[in-house]
Amino acid sequence: MAKRILIYTNHFYPEQFKINEIVEWLSSEDTQVRVITGLPNYPSGNFIKNYKNIYKTNVTINRLLLIPRGGGSTIMLIANYLSYFISCFFFTIYIALFKKKYEIIFVHHTSPLFISIHPIIYSLFNKSKKIIWDLDIWPESLKAVKIIKSSFLFSTIRFCVKLIYSNYDLVLVGSKSLVNVVKNRFNGKIIYFPNWADKIIEENKIEDEDIFSINTEKFNIVYTGNIGKAQDFESLLKTIEKVKGNIHWTFVGDGRFKLKFKRLIKNNSLSAKVTFIDQVNIELIPSIADKADALFLSLKSEEIFSKTVPAKLQVYMALGKPIIGMLNGEGANLIKEADCGIVEENYNYEELAKKINSFASKAKPELIKKGDNGKNYYFKHFSSLIRKKEILNLINE
Repeated sequence: MAKRILIYTNHFYPEQFKINEIVEWLSSEDTQVRVITGLPNYPSGNFIKNYKNIYKTNVTINRLLLIPRGGGSTIMLIANYLSYFISCFFFTIYIALFKKKYEIIFVHHTSPLFISIHPIIYSLFNKSKKIIWDLDIWPESLKAVKIIKSSFLFSTIRFCVKLIYSNYDLVLVGSKSLVNVVKNRFNGKIIYFPNWADKIIEENKIEDEDIFSINTEKFNIVYTGNIGKAQDFESLLKTIEKVKGNIHWTFVGDGRFKLKFKRLIKNNSLSAKVTFIDQVNIELIPSIADKADALFLSLKSEEIFSKTVPAKLQVYMALGKPIIGMLNGEGANLIKEADCGIVEENYNYEELAKKINSFASKAKPELIKKGDNGKNYYFKHFSSLIRKKEILNLINE
């Protein structure tokens, strides 16, 4: 008999998250999969239109009504979270009462953690094995981006998180450091389950000169992905001011901080050094990376972020390009261990600028070697074949 799996995720295809691939893996087995998600609106904050279903007939997708994230205000983000929570609450009651039982519940948690309450509600009616892949550790991540400032609110949310975890059978985390963080609030089984990026490099490259072209006389640094508060682009601004004129920055993506970052670039007379490109289809990322001399990533200098690994680090490694990192902790250590680029902490922007200037002057074979180091490290430690085997084992235990 086919195993029935219920998946909760507030982000799903066409939004670009790894849960999309997990659903593909599960649908290739003898399973019946139901995905409960919202109407896609990440990262632009507006509803995404004209997308097609890419999944097999044994996958049912329920897209619930919600308020889109909008252009960056905290009020709109809260409205987005609350509207999805309410829609999901009523739909959970419906499937618990009127649909056949699901043996396994898998939660893909980015934010907010309170979507993890719905599987607990479902289990009041039907006992199921519950697994959560926690990619955004609350409340520490909220404190790091100044969403919560009250110590009372922090303690209250922390207590709620501990209570939520206690109702799960298994917690997956994306970095080794987070295993110890979660141990402080969960007595059950915790598994290190990092990100992967095989699919991006397996896709055929799509060339589009209209979207992205470069000046080959410059050293081109490219960032792809979410332009948000957690990436600390305000600190990067100081580095951009210090680097030499033959270095050009391109930021590909959208996010809640993008408009402010563009204003800061303009107000500081840095527009000649920087290009902004809207979010592109994931199939374009390899061709964009090909044109870059180095790929950039960053995270705010906060304790909780030092224990995380940004998902784009595995993407950049898999693409085989040198990496410039503005972060500390586990992500920075991976760049050093793989010997695939340069890294510096956020507050040390002058030193980062010096390293970038030096990096840009290196001979091309040396840069290629750094990229190759990252790619080799990726396939040894982060390949999707490893993750697929692990997830199927967990489901079949």
